[in-house]
Amino acid sequence: MLDVAPSIIEKSLKLMEEAVLCDKCLGRFFANLGFALNNETRGSSLKTIICMVSSELINKGRQQEAIEMLRILAKSGFKPARELLARNGLEVPEVLPCELCEGLLYEPLHQLTNKAINYLSAYDFNTYLVGCRVPGTIIEREDALRSCVEIEWGESIKREINREVGSIIMLKTGKKPDFQKPDVLVILDFHRMDVEVKPRPVFIYGRYRKLIRGIPQSKWFCPSCRGSGCPECNGTGKRYKFSVEELITKPMIERFEAHDAKFHGAGREDIDVRVLGSGRPFVIEVIEPKKRFINLEELQREINERSQGMVEVFNLSYTDRSTIGKLKLSAKAKRKTYRALIEIEDQLEKERIGALSDFFREVTIKQWTPRRVLHRRADKLRMKRVYEVEILDVKDKTFEVLIKCQGGLYVKELIHGDEGRTTPSFQEFLGAKLRVLELDVIDVED
Repeated sequence: MLDVAPSIIEKSLKLMEEAVLCDKCLGRFFANLGFALNNETRGSSLKTIICMVSSELINKGRQQEAIEMLRILAKSGFKPARELLARNGLEVPEVLPCELCEGLLYEPLHQLTNKAINYLSAYDFNTYLVGCRVPGTIIEREDALRSCVEIEWGESIKREINREVGSIIMLKTGKKPDFQKPDVLVILDFHRMDVEVKPRPVFIYGRYRKLIRGIPQSKWFCPSCRGSGCPECNGTGKRYKFSVEELITKPMIERFEAHDAKFHGAGREDIDVRVLGSGRPFVIEVIEPKKRFINLEELQREINERSQGMVEVFNLSYTDRSTIGKLKLSAKAKRKTYRALIEIEDQLEKERIGALSDFFREVTIKQWTPRRVLHRRADKLRMKRVYEVEILDVKDKTFEVLIKCQGGLYVKELIHGDEGRTTPSFQEFLGAKLRVLELDVIDVED
């Protein structure tokens, strides 16, 4: 049973012959041996056993062999070995710093651990994960020693740091580590002797209504200065004063004390299009939030009050990143309902207009990228479905319709045909020139 003991002692001695090692660094090469032990205890225990063996060698008259072993131990500052040498009237060598960690695992680690705990006090979190950046020379020396002595029981210095600091954070804060989705990532940087705290984004799902026309969904930079500010945009850097994105994200950034926020919508509407009814689904990705447990009912109320009737949000709830992907996929396939007010150049009979309902029931539309967006979108053919068209009202030269269609269909082009790039279209079917006066999004399936 004890036949492995000599191997452990021999490898310990060989390691210390190759380099002066502190207790933590020696013990780390045997980290997978023993339970409920830290590496410092392992290293100290191994040195103690070697010191005891040296003492027995002296008793048996093998003094030279014992002295060599004791001097190896004494160089690392191991007190029992130094005292044993002194008691036998032998020269006690100078204490040298650890040639592997260079003392990094002691005072520098202590400083960064305290700094990490101090930094974390500014953040809301329940779970955490610790990482570190260690000089490459230390990693190289560790790998070289492991290879030279052929040890299979050890762990890396980075793993030791992460585990030890993680245990201290848990003790000091009462929070728990999470290796999959931690609320915060704590990085100890031994190059700069500083700590980085990287909070995981917070994701908030909701729906919005855009109650007025004339504001874009996302922020538009001024085309003249591209956001830097110029006389043309009155120094704002923006083409439009407001956007749905800004009206929703600004209060969130403030409440979460975040660095930034990204808006992810289930599709987008034109500037002159309202979003009414059930609203459009969206997800806000709150980036680097210091606070993460915000009352969403209060946040919703604040957003709506500050939007002053331009935008309204509702059904806010916490979600995760996967919802963004689902949102993007659903935007291209799920049903959407629009209300359109259309002007006719020439007056038509009500029966002819009413025939739109029969013709555009469960029909496939072939639609090339609209000319108005060709400057920013690839010219490609889309096949989209129109499920139903309901005529709501017909007047002399206008009529109002409800259009239920597949997501991703350009509805304005469905109406006027875009000079034949969308077919069939309302204009093609009626044989009369049409113009969209108003367009509203009424419903977007989730």
